[in-house]
Amino acid sequence: MIPYSELPSSAAAESVQPMRRDGFALPMAIVVLALLTMGLVAGLAMTSSEMSTTLSQRAQARAYTNAQMGLETFLTRRKEKSGGTMFCPHCWAVNATAANGPVNANLDGLPTRRETVTVAFAAGSAIVRATPVWVDAATGRGKYFITSTGYDGTSAMGGGNGRTTTASRTVGVFVSWNRITMNVVSAWTSLSGIRKNGTGIISGTDRGNCGNGDVAGLSVPWDPATGHADLSIAGSSFVPTGSPPYDTSSTFSAESSKVKLDWKSIKTGAAVAPDILITSSSGAFPSSATFAADTNYWPVIRVDSTVSSFILPNAGRGMLIIEGDLTINGSNQWDGVILVGGVLTSNGNNVSEGATLSGLNYLIGAHPGPSTATDNSQANGTKSYVFNSCSVSKATSAMARYTMMPNTWMDNLAGY
Repeated sequence: MIPYSELPSSAAAESVQPMRRDGFALPMAIVVLALLTMGLVAGLAMTSSEMSTTLSQRAQARAYTNAQMGLETFLTRRKEKSGGTMFCPHCWAVNATAANGPVNANLDGLPTRRETVTVAFAAGSAIVRATPVWVDAATGRGKYFITSTGYDGTSAMGGGNGRTTTASRTVGVFVSWNRITMNVVSAWTSLSGIRKNGTGIISGTDRGNCGNGDVAGLSVPWDPATGHADLSIAGSSFVPTGSPPYDTSSTFSAESSKVKLDWKSIKTGAAVAPDILITSSSGAFPSSATFAADTNYWPVIRVDSTVSSFILPNAGRGMLIIEGDLTINGSNQWDGVILVGGVLTSNGNNVSEGATLSGLNYLIGAHPGPSTATDNSQANGTKSYVFNSCSVSKATSAMARYTMMPNTWMDNLAGY
C-alpha cells in the first residue's frame, strides 16, 4: 500500500473532490411549485368564501325586504276581494262574516282564528301568519301577533358541508283590532264651508257611549287669506253645542290632518268596499222596508261620480258615500256616517245621528282658496245633526282592520 504522501499530486487531487449529486434541482423545483400551488389554492378558496359570504348577506337582505313587504301588504290588502279572487283565501275561509240579506260576506268582524297567506313577489315570497293572542268577542276587541317570513327566490346562500339553502328572514309585530278608523272632528265637518239658515240642533255632545267623549258641534277650516272661517249662521235661535260649539281654529291643512280620511281610496272602493254601488245606470237604494226589516242592517252605500247630484230617497242607516253632491229633503233621517265629496244641501226637518263630513273632494285636489256660495254646504230649515259614537262605530265596521301597536316590531325571529 502506498502512503498518501507518496501518491502523485494528480491522484491526491482526485481523492479530495466531492461526490456528484445529479437531479437535485428537480425536487427543489417541485417543492417550490407545490408551495406556489398551495398558496394559489388558498387564495382562491378565500376569495370564493368571501364571495359566498357576500352573496349570502345579499340574499338575507332580500329575504328581509320580502318579509317586511309581505307584512305591510297583508295589513293593507287583507280584505281585498275582486269577484272570486281573494288576496287572502284562508282569511275568508276561517274568519269571514256570512252574508246577511243585502250585506255581502266580509272580513269586517273580529278575527278569532289564525290566518295564513303567501304573498308572491317577482324576486321571492313571504308567508304571513296572524295568530290571536287575546280575543274578547263580547266587546269586539283583540290583540294578535303577526309574523312574516320572507324568502329570496333569486339565489341560494351557503350552508354547512358545502350545502346551499334558500335565504329566509322573519319579522313580527303585535297588532290590535281597530273598529273605528275614522277620526270624528265634529258632528258636522265641512272643508268647503257651511251656510246655516233657520233653527235646529247641531251638537257634538255624544249621544252614544262608544267613543272617547264629546266633539265640536260645527268644524270649518280657518282661511288665513280672509282672516276668518267660511261659516255663516242666520237665525238667532240656532246655537250649536259641543266641545267646543264651533271649531274654526285649524287651517285647511291642519283640518285635513285631523280628519285622517283617505278620500281617494274611499272613492275608488279600495279602502271601503261598498255593499251597494249606485251609478247613473245601475244600483238601487235600499227601501225603508229593507231597513225596517233588519235593525242590524248597516250597509256601505256608495254613489259614484256618474251621479253628479244625488237626492236621498228615504231614511236609513250605515255609511253613505257620495262622490258628488247630496240633497236631503223632508224629514228623512240617517243614522251613521255621511261622507259627501261635494256640497251637502239639507232642506226641511232632517235628523242625522253619527257624523257628517262634506267638501271632501278638497282632499284630493288643489284647495281653491276662499270658498264661494256655490261650494258651501247648506243647512236650511229645522236641522238636527248630532254626534253619536255608537252609530259611527256601527257604520264604520267596514273600515275595521289590524292596527300595529307602537314599539312592538321585531326582527330576525326564529322561524318554524
